[in-house]
This record gives sequence, structure tokens and C-alpha cells, in this order.
Amino acid sequence: MKSPFKAPSFFFFAACFFLFSLSNISSLCAQQSLKPKVAFVSDIHLQNVYGDFGKDSFQGISMDNGQPNATIRSMRAQINSTRLFNENYFALIQALENLAEQQIKLVVLPGDYTDDGQPMNVRKLAKILDSYSRNYGMRFFITTGNHDPVLPFGGKAGKRDFLNMDGSEVGITGDSLLLGKGYTFLSDSLNYWGYSDIMNTLEPYGFFPHPEDIFWTHPFEEIDYESYSFKKAESNSILESRQFIDEKSGLKLPDASYVVEPVEGLWLLAIDGNVYQQTGSENQSPFDNWKGSSVGFNQASQLKKHQLDWIKKVRTEADKRGRLLISFSHYPLADFNNGSTPDMKELFGENKMQLARVPLPQVSQAYSDAGIQIHFAGHMHQNDTEIFKGENGKKLVNIQVPSLAAFPPAFKTMSWVDADSLLIQTQTLNQVEDFKSFFDLYQREYEFLEKNEPSKLWDSQILSVENYWNFTNAHLEELTKTRFLKEDFPKDLAELLQNSSLMELINQLGLDKQSISKLEGADQAGLVIQDFYRIKNAGDFGKQLVGKDRMELYQNLTLEMPESGENKELIQFFKILKQLSNDLPSSDFWIKISELEVIEF
Repeated sequence: MKSPFKAPSFFFFAACFFLFSLSNISSLCAQQSLKPKVAFVSDIHLQNVYGDFGKDSFQGISMDNGQPNATIRSMRAQINSTRLFNENYFALIQALENLAEQQIKLVVLPGDYTDDGQPMNVRKLAKILDSYSRNYGMRFFITTGNHDPVLPFGGKAGKRDFLNMDGSEVGITGDSLLLGKGYTFLSDSLNYWGYSDIMNTLEPYGFFPHPEDIFWTHPFEEIDYESYSFKKAESNSILESRQFIDEKSGLKLPDASYVVEPVEGLWLLAIDGNVYQQTGSENQSPFDNWKGSSVGFNQASQLKKHQLDWIKKVRTEADKRGRLLISFSHYPLADFNNGSTPDMKELFGENKMQLARVPLPQVSQAYSDAGIQIHFAGHMHQNDTEIFKGENGKKLVNIQVPSLAAFPPAFKTMSWVDADSLLIQTQTLNQVEDFKSFFDLYQREYEFLEKNEPSKLWDSQILSVENYWNFTNAHLEELTKTRFLKEDFPKDLAELLQNSSLMELINQLGLDKQSISKLEGADQAGLVIQDFYRIKNAGDFGKQLVGKDRMELYQNLTLEMPESGENKELIQFFKILKQLSNDLPSSDFWIKISELEVIEF
């Protein structure tokens, strides 16, 4: 989708004229061209598809087009994962090309920028970012995700599902003890890197102060704006100075949070929401026995309480100086299910549908009270906008940035249009150059499975798509059938939704089917469950795919919830679908900063 925002709005110029006539603030108008535009590119999950495992390890698959050998994961692995592993490499390049064409210089990466924080992938990301920094003057600002780092101090790791020359899968590990146990090749390129290696490799991209910064600081030093100097900030930014005590183990853990003023007037607050807990036996090294978590702020609010105190200070200092404070983290700070989470827990179960990742109301309240007002998050691979309203009247706008590696593949931009207006836009990746580079290899994989392991076959229609948008949509459809329905839905409800048309479901509920019969797709089995995930994951873009008529049906369904009965689960499902369908704008919208209001563009 091309950005509809072409130039400063009429309202901005009208406001400038009015303000100029009242007081001496014409500089606001004069500096309009200097107002920053920021891009948010999340959940890239980059894997180096032309990687190097070492001369004694797996050499990859030779390519006929003159490219280096391909080091890719199988299509079977992709179809069963919530993210792509291979084509998103090209999606990142395309996204950065699009941003370069639009001359956007500030780019935020809210975590999960690599597959699992492996050296092969972090180094490749650094090379890509360095190229766009040098060639286009881009500045990148990164925060951590649950995939990078997976463990605070790193560790041995591997993957079992790289694609081999003959179409089979091959395992590669950094742990020699696992050779012969599902792994054939040894390489430390796939081990987990910890904080130190990742942050030092990506040093120029926010984790440490940069000479171009107006201001930069972290939670463990005083906020001294007036006396700021780059040299002082640099000496205070070493990782050893940025640690907190883990209460359970008594050990020091890193905290990669920071706040930066890259251009005058804008503060970007990066919150490291990663949480790690000690496990294992006492005989292990205290640096080895850790496990990560994907829960986010429900845990971070308890295990990283120092961050809340620091955020309060940052908010105070930002307000004192009239700075616009925008926070970002990998993790959301508001319920991203449009208020349907309690109903989801009742129907699906508390540990299904990634519901553990939904911030509790008291957690959203805590960060709102600390001063978070406008927050960009990733993690969920969803396109969504939510406003948390606390009991004390405070608000928090949570903006979910989609993933480049899932449907809908997109990134967001934030234009600071005037003193009280932000324009948020979502740019989709429809055409991605070279995304079909490995389709011939997938065909080889399909033929291998057809002959040797037919139970692992996937729908080969995904190889017939015309563009990246349709490719990720096909991936979501296949993922819904192979994983989501089986893992998250009650068995009887899953079978009903998969095998029934909208007409049949409406008839079963005893509703008027006459008006339904004319809806496009009303007689197509399984369509409703695909609509559910399109709306849930893609927001406005999902609604466009569903179409106006079916959306109006979902938005206006009136159903009485029975205490029991054979239709109870189906009615609960449609109630949730109705809630998801009546959400805030998520593609293009305004934020009125003073009121924290979301207004459709």
C-alpha cells in the first residue's frame, strides 16, 4: 500500500497561520521540513540465506543463478512456524529500499531482528544496516526481543530443518554432543549469542551512544541533559555499568534499555522487556543454566522494577524540556485483542492463543502511570491499535507493528506533523524482489517428501503465488490448518469451523440465513476460520480481504450466550469475532497527542 501522506496537511498550515498571528512561534512552521519521520520495522527474524557454516560443515545448496550456496530452512519447517525463515531476508532488503526511496532516515527495530540471535545472522544484519547507513544516511535504533538474545549469556544451539541438496532436511548444531542425534553437521555459527556479543556487534544502532545523538542515556546513570557530552556518555555506556541484580540468583543481568534524542525534540525510549530465569542444577555454571521467556511485561514489571522508576524520570525530564517521548519495545503494553481476551480465555484456555502475552490491566496501568503514552511493539505479528484507559483516567496508545516474516508483511511510519498530531501509516510489502529465489528448491523438497515422507507434504499451491503479500497470506492459511486449529481450538469446534460454510453455521445458530445466502463465499467451507485469523492478525488489511458484506455481518451479529448447549462454543467464537471486527483503525490513522485519541485517516 502506497503511503497516502504526501505533504503537510491543510490543517497544519492553517494552524501555523493562526499561531503566527497570535505569537512569535513561526519557527514551528519554518521547521516543518525538519519534523522527523520515523519508520518501525519489526520482527524481521533475519536468517542469512547465503551463510557460511565453516569449511568442515554443511556447505549449503549450489545455485544455478550465480548466487552463493543457499543455506535455507525447509518449506515444511516454514509452514509449521508462525514466521517465515527464508523469504523475509529479501523482505528486509525491500523494506529498506522503500524507506531509502522515501528518504526516511530514522528506523526503529523493535526486537526479533534475527532468527535466534546467532552469530551468522547478527553479523549479516550488521552488514545490511551498515550498508544503508553509509549509502542513505539512515540511523537505526534497536531493542531486544525474545529471539535476540535467547539467553543472557549465550549458549549452544542448532536447527534440525535446513534444506539439503536432495530435498531432505539436515541438522546443524554447535554442540558436538548432539551429533548423530538429529544433527549431522557441527558449526558454532548457529549458537545463541548473549547480550555482550549482540550489543557489541550492533553497537552503532542505538545500544550505545552515537556522535550524532543530541542526547543518550540508560537506566543506570543520572539524566543530566544540560551537561551531556558524547565522550562522557560513551564511557558510561559499557555493559558492566548497565546491570541489575536478579533477585532469585543474586547474579547481575544486563539491561539494554536506553533513551536517545536523535533529532531535536524527539526522544525514543527503548525498553528491554526480556526476562530470564535461572534453571538447572547447582553443578552447572551459573552462566549456563538460564531460560528465556516470551511473556513480556507481565513478568518484566515484576522482575525489572527498576525500569518503572527510570521511566518516570524520563517522562519528567522529557516533559520539562517539551520533548515528544515515544517508547518502543518488543512487547505490547495493552490488550491487543480488542477487549476479547477474557472471552478467549474462557473458550480456548488461558495458555492458548498466546494469551499469556496479553498485558494484564494492572501492568498496563503501571506503565501508563510511569509515563508511557505512545508505545510501538512487535512480538505478536499483528497489525493492531489499542488504547488502554486506566481507572485514574490515564491513557496509553499501543501500536502493534506487523512482522516482515508473516501476514501482513508491513512496517509502520510515524510522521510528526505538528505539535499535537502524529500520522501513523502502515506500508505493506506487496512486491518483493527475488522472493521466489528458492522456489525451485522447494519443489525439489516437495518431490522428496512425496516419494519418501508423504505425511509431511504441504500444499504446493503456495509456490504459485504472484507476490510476497499473497505468499504470506498463503502461509497463514496453511498455518491455520496445520497448527492453529489443532493447538488452540477445542477439537469439536475446530472440526465444525473447518468443515462448515458460513451459511451452515448461521443456520445452526437459528439465525436468518436468507440475507446470508447472497454473501460472497457464504457456501465455502472453512472460510470463517480464515476470516477470523485475517481480522485478528491483519486488522484493517484483513477486513479488506474479508470484504464489506461479511465484515458488516461479523460486526453486527447479535447472539444470546447460553449457559450450556451444543452451540455454546460456536456462539462464544462469533462473539469474539465480533469484538475483533469492531476495532480501532490500524492501517492509517492520526494520534492527537494531547488527548491520546486515535482518529481515522
